[in-house]
Amino acid sequence: MSTGKERKGYGDQKSNLASLFWWSLTISTLSALVVLSWVSSIYIFNNPSEKVPYKILSKFDKLEPIEKFPKSAPPQSKIGFRSLRELMETEFSNLSGVYLDYQNKKLLKNYIENYKIKNSIYYVKGDFKITNTKILDKSDLITNGIAIEANSKNFPKTAVIFILPTLQDRNVGADLIGQELTLGTDIFSSVINVNTTSNKRMTFTVVPIVYGNFNLPNSQTVNMKPPKKLNIEGNWPLDFPQPN
Repeated sequence: MSTGKERKGYGDQKSNLASLFWWSLTISTLSALVVLSWVSSIYIFNNPSEKVPYKILSKFDKLEPIEKFPKSAPPQSKIGFRSLRELMETEFSNLSGVYLDYQNKKLLKNYIENYKIKNSIYYVKGDFKITNTKILDKSDLITNGIAIEANSKNFPKTAVIFILPTLQDRNVGADLIGQELTLGTDIFSSVINVNTTSNKRMTFTVVPIVYGNFNLPNSQTVNMKPPKKLNIEGNWPLDFPQPN
């Protein structure tokens, strides 16, 4: 027959085992939360071009303002200025589907991070014929400014969307359509998106990272400034209304 002392010892042992179990569970849970928090933080800081990370980083002021680079010290490119044909044939011709999506995330990320990674920028040069224009609004990624769509004059398989971020109340009329647009090496037009259409034409979206004044073909002047904040859920790549 068990004595009271034996029963008490058994009860104490059982209680100790239960306490040990709950302490182990608590420590394991806290450790898992620490690891999850650490992994989440790494993901958030490494992916500012994605919607949730961008919102979190913006809310807590963890993103540097998009920089206006001086013409005397722009980010360096390992391949320099290239035509759309050169970029298509040497850098982007083999990219499609998820591979192109991944590249576009990198392009936007590098823009958001002010090209802190060395040689992460692609500069565009060339002559184009304007086919469409658009006033940017709150539904777009860049919410203020002008976007110009233009076909390459020398290589019809490519086109450019030239974004001019500005706070000016600028009415861009149809008089631009059909005119010529030249992007020279003094504009520093950086590629931030590449899109392939159903007819296999490749469109490069670019933004001039030195900003400042830009003279449009219709003699209007646009004073460009870096966007203060992106609408990360906005239209991207840009959609253009069909001209009448």
